[in-house]
Amino acid sequence: MSRPEVVVVGAGIVGACVALRLAQGGAQVTVVDAGPPASGASRASFAWANSFSKTPRPYYDLNVAGIAEHAALARELGGGWFHRVGNLKWEAAPERQRALRETTARLREWGYPVEALSAREARRLEPELAIDDAVDLVAHTPEDGWVEAVPLVGAALARARDAGARVLPGHRVTALRQADGRVRGVLTEPGGELGADVVVDCAGAGAGELARLAGVELAVTGEPGRLIYTAPVALALRHVVHGPGVHFRADGSGRVILSDESRDLVVALDAGRGDPERSVAAVARYLPALAGVAVEAVRIGARPMPADRLPAVGPVPGADGLYVVVSHSGVTLGALWGRIAAAEILGGLADPRLADFRPGRLVRAPARVV
Repeated sequence: MSRPEVVVVGAGIVGACVALRLAQGGAQVTVVDAGPPASGASRASFAWANSFSKTPRPYYDLNVAGIAEHAALARELGGGWFHRVGNLKWEAAPERQRALRETTARLREWGYPVEALSAREARRLEPELAIDDAVDLVAHTPEDGWVEAVPLVGAALARARDAGARVLPGHRVTALRQADGRVRGVLTEPGGELGADVVVDCAGAGAGELARLAGVELAVTGEPGRLIYTAPVALALRHVVHGPGVHFRADGSGRVILSDESRDLVVALDAGRGDPERSVAAVARYLPALAGVAVEAVRIGARPMPADRLPAVGPVPGADGLYVVVSHSGVTLGALWGRIAAAEILGGLADPRLADFRPGRLVRAPARVV
C-alpha cells in the first residue's frame, strides 16, 4: 500500500506536532506556511500549559491530557522547553474571589492538583510577590507550566524531517485543488502545486480562510492580543502568576513576559504597540522588582478563536479531504492534537474524546449571491 500524501498548512505548534506524528506514522508529509515556522500565534503566546478554567468537562479532560503529552514529547525529543513550574492565582474583587473559590472546588472535585494557600504561604513560594495579607485564597496548581513554543516547533519539525517530511516556509496557500468532489491538494505562491490525499488545516486564526477556499464557511476568527517583554531584571520568579487583572512569568535570561488584561487583550493587530510601560506598571503592583524596568519587546498575535471558543478538530463537512485542527488553547493542546489527528487520518478511527468538538458545528451556509 502506498504511503498517503498529506499537506499540513501552518507551521506553528499545532502544525509542527501534527506533521511530526503523521511523518512518524508513515505519511508523505509536506508542511507549508506563508512565513517562517512559528511566526504566527506560536511566537506571541503566553504559552501557559494548564486546565485551570477549562470547561465543560470533556474540554478539561483534553487539556489535562495535553499537559501530559507535552511532558512525554519533551522526553521523546530531548527538549527542555516544557517548564512545569506551577501557577499562582488570586483575585481582589469580591465577586472574582467567589468565582476563584468555585473554580478551586471544581478542580478538586475533578481531581486536578490544586492547593488553597494564604497570602503568606504564597509569598513563601514566591518571595518577590506583593500579595496583600487580606487575600485569603491564592490558588496554587503545581502541575501547570509554560512552554517555549518556538524551540518546540523547531525540534518537532526537525524530527519530522528526519522521518521524511518536507517543510516549505514562505509558501502561502492561494487555492485548494479539488477534483471528483474532493480536496486533492493546494496551490501556493510563489507558484507551486502540491497534491495530497488529505490537506490538514492548521492555519490557526486563518483556518476559516483556508476552509473558505474549499467553499465552506467555518466560524473561526483571530482575537488579537499583546504581550510585553521586559529588559532583563535580577529576580527569582519561578511560577506562572495570575494576579488581579494581570498575568506574568519569567521568560529566560531575566526577562519577564506580561499582560495587563485591561489593555493588552483588547488591542488591534495594527494599533496596539503604544504605551506598553503602563502594562509593566500594572504588573509592578504585584512584582515590585519591575518598577521602572524598560520594555524590550512588544508582540501582537491573533489567537485562533472558534466562534464558541472551543476546539474544532476533524474532517470538514462539505469539503472531503480537508481536516481541520484549530483551538484557542493551541499551546496546551498542540502536542496532543498531533497524536490525535495523525491517528484519525492514518488509522481511520474517530477519537471519542472529540465527540463535542467536531468542526461541523461551526460550518455556516455560504452567503447566497443574488
